[in-house]
Amino acid sequence: METALLLFLVIDPFGNLPFVLAVLGRLDPAAYRRAILREILLALAVLSLFAVAGEALLGYFRIDQASLHVSGGIILFLISLQMIFRSSGALFSDGYAKDPVLVPIAMPSIAGPAAIATLILLRNQKAASLPELLLALTGVLAATALILLAGRKLRDLLGRRGIDALEKLMGLILNLLSVNMVLHGLRLFLAAA
Repeated sequence: METALLLFLVIDPFGNLPFVLAVLGRLDPAAYRRAILREILLALAVLSLFAVAGEALLGYFRIDQASLHVSGGIILFLISLQMIFRSSGALFSDGYAKDPVLVPIAMPSIAGPAAIATLILLRNQKAASLPELLLALTGVLAATALILLAGRKLRDLLGRRGIDALEKLMGLILNLLSVNMVLHGLRLFLAAA
């Protein structure tokens, strides 16, 4: 449950919703649904790859757990600050094709650096077995798909301020988790020294 919550906060479907609506908002409802499902499946493929092969990547570069905890915590901390203090308005809403594939929604919005780093960190610290991690990831991406599919209705129901408030709340929770990750990494480093 903790793994799924952390992944949900990092993937941040509510924070990505304004961006997704800005990029795909011109599509008719059927094309919008197809685009969301396609992007979720692409993000699942990318994130699953890092969940499976992330440890090998760490071993290749000889990165230890303390470094991973501290750097992952710093990345999540910076993302949480962006979530808390981001101004209204979607970023990068112009300049993309009418129905973009893989970039910018599947990557880097959903399967971004923070999600990739979090999966590698969770896998490295054995917080969950690989099947549990993949199950949590699949559940989080299914929830993300539901939120993004209901995006137009949520926007109308909550309004821009409601969506912004949800993103800020998620940012505060992620901020606390990121500080905890850094402190854990420092404890690992000091214990090894």
